[in-house]
Amino acid sequence: MVAAHAAHSSSSAEWIACLDKRPLERSSEDVDIIFTRLKEVKAFEKFHPNLLHQICLCGYYENLEKGITLFRQGDIGTNWYAVLAGSLDVKVSETSSHQDAVTICTLGIGTAFGESILDNTPRHATIVTRESSELLRIEQKDFKALWEKYRQYMAGLLAPPYGVMETGSNNDRIPDKE
Repeated sequence: MVAAHAAHSSSSAEWIACLDKRPLERSSEDVDIIFTRLKEVKAFEKFHPNLLHQICLCGYYENLEKGITLFRQGDIGTNWYAVLAGSLDVKVSETSSHQDAVTICTLGIGTAFGESILDNTPRHATIVTRESSELLRIEQKDFKALWEKYRQYMAGLLAPPYGVMETGSNNDRIPDKE
């Protein structure tokens, strides 16, 4: 991981070093540095400051090379993730064989995924790094605690069935041409 850190600017390296520490070893200054950086990440821009602060206390930094399988379709999840850098392919298979999996989309910077950990349902897809990627990871026990405490802030930020489907008003429709 040292080589990956060297590629970042010193300010980037500082926040990653803070996030690399075990949560119990983080100082309040570490948490402030992480908070300042995460506020700039699209996945967290709409998060309430109290929720974001809690994420800074329990999140982990992961740096993964290209081609790493984060989890497989059908696995029971243990973590929730947000993409800080890089991209990951979402692959789905119609059979139990992962060889015939088809890439249905790519998750980029600012994307969050893994909400199935809230109710222990199997993962709906296999996630593979498309390129070297940096992730913020939150363990299931911590994510569930955040969900219980901050559900009203998180519900609109997560994909259904946990998030609320946003529906536009009729005023948002493009008028039919006459």
